[in-house]
Amino acid sequence: MNLFQGVKYFYFKNIYFKKYIKMVHHNRYATAECQEIVFNHLIAKAANTEFGKEHSFRQIKTYNDFRNKVPIRTYEQMLPYTERIFKGTKDVLWPGSPEWFAKSSGTTGSPKYLPVTANHLNCTQFAARYMIANLVDQFGSTDFIGGKVYYQADPQVFELKNGFNCASISAIKSAGMPRWAKLFALPGEKVNSIPDLNEKLKRTIEALLQQPVKAAVALPVWLSQLLIEMEKTTGKKFKEHFPLFKILFLSGMNYEPYENFIREQMGGDIFLMENYTATEGNFAYQCLPGKKGMELICNQGIFYEFIALDNEGMMEAERIRLDQVELNKQYVMVISNTSGLWAYRMNDVISFVSVAPYRLCVTGRLGEIFSPFGEHVMPLQAERALAAACKITNTSMVDFTILPGFDYENGHHYVCYIEFETAEADVKSFAEILHRALAEENSYYDEFKRAGILLTPEIIFLKKGFFKSYYKAKTVQHKIRHLINDPELISCFKNFHKNY
Repeated sequence: MNLFQGVKYFYFKNIYFKKYIKMVHHNRYATAECQEIVFNHLIAKAANTEFGKEHSFRQIKTYNDFRNKVPIRTYEQMLPYTERIFKGTKDVLWPGSPEWFAKSSGTTGSPKYLPVTANHLNCTQFAARYMIANLVDQFGSTDFIGGKVYYQADPQVFELKNGFNCASISAIKSAGMPRWAKLFALPGEKVNSIPDLNEKLKRTIEALLQQPVKAAVALPVWLSQLLIEMEKTTGKKFKEHFPLFKILFLSGMNYEPYENFIREQMGGDIFLMENYTATEGNFAYQCLPGKKGMELICNQGIFYEFIALDNEGMMEAERIRLDQVELNKQYVMVISNTSGLWAYRMNDVISFVSVAPYRLCVTGRLGEIFSPFGEHVMPLQAERALAAACKITNTSMVDFTILPGFDYENGHHYVCYIEFETAEADVKSFAEILHRALAEENSYYDEFKRAGILLTPEIIFLKKGFFKSYYKAKTVQHKIRHLINDPELISCFKNFHKNY
């Protein structure tokens, strides 16, 4: 480290990020205290709201009081309250009125509208700064600070609904980004707002190539399309254009199936950092590259509860606090936050890989456990198995989708549609490796494999550009699924593949 780097590091660690580093440490080493502070703040702040009065918040002194007085609610069960807010009623779920409504995609095609307050947005921005502060603290380096950041965001298109500004949470965060931060973000609001996918990719690449990009924040599936298009357009990989690129923040889905391809395109030594963010909040971030799991953020306006899943993927009756969770057990997360979501049941399924500090992995979504034959495979297990198969066969893929293959005469199996970026693997070898990897990830699959119930997967290689066209054709109101068991979605996918 030279003199300039030393001064730069000293400034960021001991002055600029000092407050955030202290908060990171408090979150990590005093989790119970953090959650108690958040819990008491939420209850006290909302005591005079309609919801607070209905549920006797002033009488809530302990977690057991809260659990007894406030039932778990789904999005549909929150609708009577959000509809009252839309009609102009104030102090319904949180004091005053929310500044925005986040328009969430949902899995059924119907958009969801969730309240977002300025207080909540501020908490999410603090959580985002945690990631940078943690890196400065843990790495002892600030080399990744100072260049431009590729920041993938939804168009800042706000729908006016009953006087409220509604948009995706990504658009709301972008609009609320500090002006100084926008100076570093590429490609900018104008390019991010381009509706046509091909034109947006083209203009994004043009914007990136004009600047020294050192970091990126993106979804794996969108990033893979950008990297393919950049090499196709310029004849060079991303890493050849940006030799100083240091760190990639990924969110939205497990990045393991994409890792080989990303490193091949962006550099084998870059830091891949996963974070767990959703419309309802910024929940967790990867504290160090290569360390399994994401550290739960416990001191930024979110109180956590959990419901365990049994071996059949069914929810158990009791909900518990964070300090009651067990390692490697599947849970559905329940949150209360500063936007007025109370005991709100998320659809994500998580598992803790550490409880000191609390680190978790997102293993799938409730109702998306892939079990056409009774094997209960989680999305994360399938993604890891495919990542392992790619690593062993020295291949990298753009994306994949798995459907059930019902064959009552010869034996059931998985049908894996895969778009490879590098040369396609030997079909038979890849299928056998994937078969073994799935068995290693899931004990039920292993049992069915040994019993001859589940045979070697069928591998279908897809033409280059398939998933780019598929994502472009699908409406934005459907979440991308790697494992499809719904007959309607299976039919939709197969028809698209047939006509591609």
